[in-house]
Amino acid sequence: MGTVTLPLSRASRAAFATVLGRLRQHGLVHHVNLRPLSRRGLGDMIAAEIEARAEPTLVSWLWRLTRGWPAAARAVLRTARDQGVVRVVDRHAYLVGGDTCTLPFALEELALPVRDTDGPVWEVAKAVAVLGPLGEAVPRLTAEAVAVTGQEARGLLTRLAEAGVLRYRRSDSVWEYQLPLAGAAVAASLGPYERRNLARIAVSALWQGTAHCADPSYLPEQLAAAGNLVDPERARTELMAATLRLAHDNADNAYDDHRGARWLRAVADLTSDPVERLRLLLEHAKICLAQGRPEEGLNSLRLVQRTHRDHLRPDQLLDVCFAHLAALYRAGDNTTLEKIAADGWLQHPGPEGPLERAVTRGCALLLLGRWHEVRDLLGAVRRRDGSGLVEWKAEFLTATAELWLGNTEGVERSITTLPARHRADEATAAEVHCRVGELLTLGEIRRAEQLLSDTGRNRRQLGLPSRMLIALHRGRPREAMDLARRSAITGVHTCDAVQSEMYHHAAVLLVYGGRFTRAGELLALARARQPMLPHLLTSAQALCELVCTEVDRAENLLRTAVHRAESDGVVAGTDLLWLRVADAAMHAGRPEVLKESLANATRVAHRLGTERAEMIRLVLHAAVHTDHGAGRAARQLAQQRQQPLEESAVLYQLIRSGMGDPAMLRDTYALLGEFDALMPRFWLRLLMRAHGVAVPGRRATAEENERLLAVLVSEGLTNKQIARILRASEKSVEGRLSRLFSRTGHGSRVELAMAMLAGRLHL
Repeated sequence: MGTVTLPLSRASRAAFATVLGRLRQHGLVHHVNLRPLSRRGLGDMIAAEIEARAEPTLVSWLWRLTRGWPAAARAVLRTARDQGVVRVVDRHAYLVGGDTCTLPFALEELALPVRDTDGPVWEVAKAVAVLGPLGEAVPRLTAEAVAVTGQEARGLLTRLAEAGVLRYRRSDSVWEYQLPLAGAAVAASLGPYERRNLARIAVSALWQGTAHCADPSYLPEQLAAAGNLVDPERARTELMAATLRLAHDNADNAYDDHRGARWLRAVADLTSDPVERLRLLLEHAKICLAQGRPEEGLNSLRLVQRTHRDHLRPDQLLDVCFAHLAALYRAGDNTTLEKIAADGWLQHPGPEGPLERAVTRGCALLLLGRWHEVRDLLGAVRRRDGSGLVEWKAEFLTATAELWLGNTEGVERSITTLPARHRADEATAAEVHCRVGELLTLGEIRRAEQLLSDTGRNRRQLGLPSRMLIALHRGRPREAMDLARRSAITGVHTCDAVQSEMYHHAAVLLVYGGRFTRAGELLALARARQPMLPHLLTSAQALCELVCTEVDRAENLLRTAVHRAESDGVVAGTDLLWLRVADAAMHAGRPEVLKESLANATRVAHRLGTERAEMIRLVLHAAVHTDHGAGRAARQLAQQRQQPLEESAVLYQLIRSGMGDPAMLRDTYALLGEFDALMPRFWLRLLMRAHGVAVPGRRATAEENERLLAVLVSEGLTNKQIARILRASEKSVEGRLSRLFSRTGHGSRVELAMAMLAGRLHL
């Protein structure tokens, strides 16, 4: 068996044709054309290679580079994972930077065969890697780039075509790489000056009108690469216009496209006006932080503090320092944060006054989760300047610290004054987003949305965790999980309060869907990032253990979480924790623990004063005291909050406590169906049958049972574990599995799991 890569070089075509002809005459050749994978086949290959479902942007990017050739696709996938360009979360593979990202690494196995040719041919190959999109102008521009005549350039291009590296499309006179990936790999191997010079040639040709390119992003990319090798004023103007167009056209996917930030930084580097350059650098840092690239944001912020400090107003200087601290926190640099928390000095010039230094220390302490110290330090800061700026910053930070400790007065005052301060440019967008995130963490969705409206902000401007919580509570679980995964793949190495809430709810969604292993993996990822509210993650893990009937393990986890929260003095989020403790008590038949949960939930509700905490108190009060009035009040509050998943959870808890009726069973069952909550719907079917309530849709029910079984198998659970979860015998599970394998045509658990992963199993 042998393989031949087409096209053959001109020198070997005749000899090959002769040999192949003789073999065919003697019947010794069986000729097979190997074709590339389809887009669907490429997605299946990715799933098989890395055991994760490829998101559409990854498949699109890989297809554009490799045209579906398996060997090339595997090479890119392997290196992209090693370089962090492709990241896997919740068994979904994402491309960091979206499908417009460039190849940030050179694949030597693709670049070396071209490099091994003589010098001029390699130089031409590098030129085409950048200039290729300029079509019929390529030979002339290549000649300029490698300092040869036009005829010589055409000859070198022809040699590359005969070697199978390039191809020439006569229809539109375009020279391009046979395999786009090879061109991308060669481009990635260029040195800094080589890249800038080729970009200069491209920009000059486009500006002069001697070359054209249909791709609107090509010129901005070359302008950003060329830097000051071209007219800086014209380059700055055109790059800024392209950046604004991209922001407008790509508002919904700004987190997935890194081109805008790259172009904006190039605009800043080309700007001579120090005030305008300062503004651009700050905007670039803000975008990088929002996209989860704190190291790049730090680079711009350090430049601001080092070279533009004199152009910063006092309020701007403090905001820059806060952004710097936030970038250090998200980059996981706790060592530097600890030093700043100790004395208030930044590595680069920062605030000089004692009050400003105290506020800087307070911000560092807040990010480190040392909330008691924040309160003690900033409580002494009083208004001593005419603007009251330092006092406002101190009050803002103190209010946040006290919020997590259970005192909401400061945050309530802040929320009341924030809209007016924001309109008067006395409060930043970051401060608005901070308060919105805090409200979302406490379950106050309506108030968070109202604050966004009052300050003229919209949810697309929020961070991914906040957007995830809004999507989830507004009944969009698929969008919510996608946002959670996209947040997890960013370069952020920490887990603040709103992220803790996001991971908690994402894990709960996975548990509800029967995806226990994936929930555990997501929670492990969150724990590795040192969560600010670790009890939220423990609460989700305990739910997973309860579903798997590991009640003792769940109770141990919850006792540890309660002890940790109490020792840290943390109150925020413990309303959910006490609800989970009560859930475990119901499973274990411990009425005394249920009463203790009610007492603590009542205390939390009084301290936080939130609707969610009050609703949980009502649910537990109804369960402990068999109080139908409290049950009705809890149900009414849940309906008013208009959060389908939360409402279904409240109804389910009331039904378990004997506060339900047949109508509630049907309502809860319907609500959970919108969330693909396979596990709770399975339990509800058992309750409905026990109460003589007809389960709607016999065929749909049978299909859902099969899908739940397939999910549990794909999670790697044994028959014994599945039997415990489904409250069935192992023999029954074996029989159901045999029927499932027979009906789907999959002969093993591995085949079934891969079909589920690739999305090819439709039940």
